[in-house]
Amino acid sequence: MSSNVHWIEIDLLRAGERTPEVADKSDYYTLLKRGGVWGPFEVWYIDLRDRLPTIAVPLRAPDADTPLNLQAILDGIYQRGRYFDKIDYSRTPPLPRLLPAELVWVKERIRGWEIKTNQSIAEEIRS
Repeated sequence: MSSNVHWIEIDLLRAGERTPEVADKSDYYTLLKRGGVWGPFEVWYIDLRDRLPTIAVPLRAPDADTPLNLQAILDGIYQRGRYFDKIDYSRTPPLPRLLPAELVWVKERIRGWEIKTNQSIAEEIRS
């Protein structure tokens, strides 16, 4: 932490221990520790229902930070990896358990995605 290296941590895990600086503040987070600076850290807090943020990626001086759109990256990986075909969304989400309101939200999102997907398939068949 005392080095001159920039450090970015992207925590998308739903379990495990976190450092006191970020513990119990959100479901997920991204943290930037700038090289040669002891603090404060830059933190982007992310909850389950949030889109992933665009974060700053430090470059060497005199260049300014460059933006990194984490949601766009995840969306691209999801599409190219065809995870929509590989993940069984009918299964119960893994531990730790979601809060009841979060589980309802997740099921609504999956139901909406399934309806949209089935409509797209029907349109392709008709074409």
